[in-house]
Amino acid sequence: MSVCKPIPECTMCAINDECTIESFWERRLVPESTMCDHGGAIVVNSDRHLNFRPFDPAKCELTEDRMRKARKCSFTTLNRDELTKLQDEQQSILHEDKKYSHDKIVKDAEKEEKARAGIRKLREVMIRTMLRARVEKDDALGFLDEEEEKGKSTGVYNSILMGPMFGAKLSESLISDLDVTDKAKVDDAPPHDALYCRRITAARSVVENHLFDVQDTSYVRKPDISKLVQQRDLSYRRRHKYSLRNLLTSRRFHLYKHRFANAQYKRQLYYPTLPQPTDTSDAGTEKERKRRHGHRFVIAADTQFGILMDGYAMENPNWTDEIEMSRRAVSKLNAMEGRERPLFVCVCGDLVDTESSFSGALASWKKVMEGWERTLVFEQQVKDFKRVWSRLDPDIGLVCLCGNHDVGNRPTRASIERWTKSLGDDYLAFWVNGTYNIAMNNCLFSNPTGAPDLFEEQLHWLEDRLIYAQKNNAAHIFVYSHFPWFLKHENETDAEVCTYSAAPKGWGPEGTMFPDNYFTIPIEERQIALLLFEKYGVTACFSGHFHQNVIAKSSWGMDMIVTGPLSMNLESGMSTELSKGEINGIGMRVVDVGEPGEFTHKWCLLDEDEANK
Repeated sequence: MSVCKPIPECTMCAINDECTIESFWERRLVPESTMCDHGGAIVVNSDRHLNFRPFDPAKCELTEDRMRKARKCSFTTLNRDELTKLQDEQQSILHEDKKYSHDKIVKDAEKEEKARAGIRKLREVMIRTMLRARVEKDDALGFLDEEEEKGKSTGVYNSILMGPMFGAKLSESLISDLDVTDKAKVDDAPPHDALYCRRITAARSVVENHLFDVQDTSYVRKPDISKLVQQRDLSYRRRHKYSLRNLLTSRRFHLYKHRFANAQYKRQLYYPTLPQPTDTSDAGTEKERKRRHGHRFVIAADTQFGILMDGYAMENPNWTDEIEMSRRAVSKLNAMEGRERPLFVCVCGDLVDTESSFSGALASWKKVMEGWERTLVFEQQVKDFKRVWSRLDPDIGLVCLCGNHDVGNRPTRASIERWTKSLGDDYLAFWVNGTYNIAMNNCLFSNPTGAPDLFEEQLHWLEDRLIYAQKNNAAHIFVYSHFPWFLKHENETDAEVCTYSAAPKGWGPEGTMFPDNYFTIPIEERQIALLLFEKYGVTACFSGHFHQNVIAKSSWGMDMIVTGPLSMNLESGMSTELSKGEINGIGMRVVDVGEPGEFTHKWCLLDEDEANK
């Protein structure tokens, strides 16, 4: 087939000079601006485009006059019958495409329904197991009369708690659908599954200790979001006025250009003062141990903009106090000089409080808000976090990790993508002065059921990075995450961690307490990670989430260091034992790294007066 040639009458056509009519039929694509001459022949001019669209000759009207013109202009020998045959082929191909598309939709729907059915089954098993726990408790206390023992459930079962933390009360209709006295069904539940056992323990703890009612909403005021709505609408109207020049000369661009999503991408930290090795060269990068005297970094955690309005009955709910705490922390970091100045700061999760799926969480105001309202609050909290922490001096790097209040207690692909879109990769690795740093999203280890593919993907990545660090003789391997892997020792069970952490007086319903075993990674997922940490020689793990300090060590010598919050403290019944004498309060942790295998850390309170007590 001859190459198509341009004709004067067609001024908008564009096609590659080396393409033929047959090649286009094989690909069934032509450039977006390509036009046929009016007889169906493909023609070309000097203007070429890269955008493509399907080409359908069935829309071309065929006449003998136009066919003659087409053959004359493009030197093609195709006759009308051949073009008609091509039309029929095109219709057949389109039919097959539609059929394939329909089959794919059906298969995807079946796959999704199968996943939902699995989740429903797990939930039913969990409910039966938790109901059994309550029935056994009530029976032991003599609360059940003869009729109830025969299986006639009453309101006594309605206080079983479920959900992200303790969850919501079961409805009468749901309870009536479950045969709680059917021991065979209950015994079918996998009692050692961590996701079930942790909720069973939480339910038993609530019953045994007469803890607070998570449904109590008397202490809460719904945030006024009218101003947020106005700001959003105003930003939409103004958006088109910004030019590229205005953007590049704006203060925000210079504050953000090496922060957040502009620094955390491709599973690596890109920061001017911390150059990373490339595929071709390691020279002059942080892979080399250039600072022989060592280096310093800082751990912060749980800035959690919005946590105070979760529990305090504010007339005008806001997060100004949390903003002020972060501002003071940033000022303190900027004031450090010389060898005391950190190379980077890592905020270990829960940057904000209002992940939009938390409709069943403790904070009652989240329960009375619509989904779009929670999303709007979440987005504003993220904006405020970025505005405050972008003021960190430009020679200090910043690493932001996600926590359960950022991506949910059961992270999904959607919740993680919403976070990464604004703040960058949820897990990454980078070199600093010969030390390899691995920042993880271990919210997926706490509950991987919402995104099992992402959990598996991160697990493979983790092992690959640990092998890489060991192979390249890293002076230290540090791991950062939100959830502590453990509080006492690596093999602890929920039954061993049987204490509670109390909220400050006046926060939440009266008697608000959280089981301490809620704050750690389930033992099954924990052991997977810790086996890798032991095998490849991880020096220490740093985390937050517990809202108080913990100093622990594994049996092989790996440090597990939990850092208190920059928002609100909790107080555990074993806080003195866990913190090894560190004063709980609002602050950050300073880490000084020396020779291979050597490092020290110090808890620094934000309030100097409190630190001197």
